[in-house]
Amino acid sequence: MKDFVTHEEQLEILEKRGLKIADKAAAKRILSRENYYALIDGYKEPFLEHDIELNPYGLERYQEETDFSHIYALHRFDRNLRMLVLNELLKFEKNIKSKLAYRFSEKFKEAGSFLEPHNYSEDKQHHHERDRIISTLANLIKSHKKRDKVRYPAIREFYDKHKDVPLWVLVNFLSLGQITHFYAVIDEKLRERIASDFAEEYSEQYEMMTLKTSELDAILRIVFPYRNKSAHEEVLYRYHLTHPVDLDALETRLEIDKGSLSGATIFSLLSLVKLTSTKTDYDRFSLELERLIKELEETIQKQPFTKIMKDAGFKR
Repeated sequence: MKDFVTHEEQLEILEKRGLKIADKAAAKRILSRENYYALIDGYKEPFLEHDIELNPYGLERYQEETDFSHIYALHRFDRNLRMLVLNELLKFEKNIKSKLAYRFSEKFKEAGSFLEPHNYSEDKQHHHERDRIISTLANLIKSHKKRDKVRYPAIREFYDKHKDVPLWVLVNFLSLGQITHFYAVIDEKLRERIASDFAEEYSEQYEMMTLKTSELDAILRIVFPYRNKSAHEEVLYRYHLTHPVDLDALETRLEIDKGSLSGATIFSLLSLVKLTSTKTDYDRFSLELERLIKELEETIQKQPFTKIMKDAGFKR
């Protein structure tokens, strides 16, 4: 078990490892706001000296002229990147929820149709997940009928007024993970209609595009972990999916570089944002992303910046 270490002692340890601290008062203020482990262990890697000639014993040493402010600059960049990405992914989340609820309710108009197993895929491999989705929706309604204290007052208010809670209300209280499973277990015609809705939106603003249901599945599998990383203050810029997702055919149809969408990096995710955002939102997103990258490039040294861009999958 490690002993308690004061902020002053933490800075002394960093200095012994070759890190410069030009403004110790500012560094102490930062450490009082940011967790040392999250800041240093989360963002030190691009600044460490790995050259065997300069660091022959492989000790934890910082590259020459690296300052505490450089590590904090990367931390700020990543935090701003998380907020930027999360904003777009929340829009996508709302978009897929809206489309799924609309198309399902359009096809199955009866009240409570989403609670009927026969309104989902007949494929037996989906039955377990289908039953979980139905159970989740049923419990959302049931838990808000009689309780004085409810988790989602909006559901209770809707039920009190209409004595029913439709799918387009309930989807707003499902997680993106649950929506991903929901999309996977509806019948194939509905899946195709929803994928087509996304393709039509893209085609109206850019060039003609088609989107297969398997490709929308893949997009959801990419978006889900990045959305959670962004929401929970975890290191984002160098996060890679454990298993790359196959979007090679979509890359070919869009005539973009191989790996742009399926490379399992933050760059891949940012490329996908264009497929799911309005042109206005994407243009604004791109400008802000470029500003963040330029600000980081102007703040830190070339060697760590190059490594950061490589880790993120950017081709600059």
